[in-house]
Amino acid sequence: MQRRRRIKPKEDAKYYIDTKTDKVGLDVKYISAFKGRGIFATTSFQKGDFLCEYQGELISKEECERRQKIYHDNLKVFLFEFYFNGKLWCVDAAKEDGSLGRLINDDNISPNAKMKYLTVQQKPHLCLFATRDINQGEEITYNYGDSDWPWRLKELEKEMSQSPDCTHSTSTTDNTEQVRAENDQDQMTTSVPNETDPVLNSLPINSEVFYN
Repeated sequence: MQRRRRIKPKEDAKYYIDTKTDKVGLDVKYISAFKGRGIFATTSFQKGDFLCEYQGELISKEECERRQKIYHDNLKVFLFEFYFNGKLWCVDAAKEDGSLGRLINDDNISPNAKMKYLTVQQKPHLCLFATRDINQGEEITYNYGDSDWPWRLKELEKEMSQSPDCTHSTSTTDNTEQVRAENDQDQMTTSVPNETDPVLNSLPINSEVFYN
């Protein structure tokens, strides 16, 4: 029987950062016209495993604000803002470069991954790690953060229209505020103009994982 080699998530992440590649075990699938594409596990992952990097161009706060003014709404969602060393930065993943991190969908209810930053050669890299065991075939998701994302509002409107207790006096804004309040405990950082949450967990991660 072949002995399994122990690899720490931080070391695993650094390898893929250095090689600028995505690891085997993830694949792109078309979901629907509403959600578009998503990333699915083609193998199982353990809690704490490194999944992929949110690859893109690292830009300043000022450049991010400039691009927010000229980008189409469909591209603005790829601007991921975060604080690093007391300064606001942004990773722009709007360019279709074949990387997988940019295609991972939002889930503010039951995500199975979380974004953290890892410093390599004095530069921050946004890395996604499994928050629980992930089975083969599952879609990889993480919480985009505290924001009134258009797709969340549509989901709320859909739920409201299907609810037997729904009345015309119930506003989408009220429901959205409730969802946002529930998510305050999970402080995620994402690309929200003027509403960027400054808390993005950094590594190291102390847990160790096993690979064949």
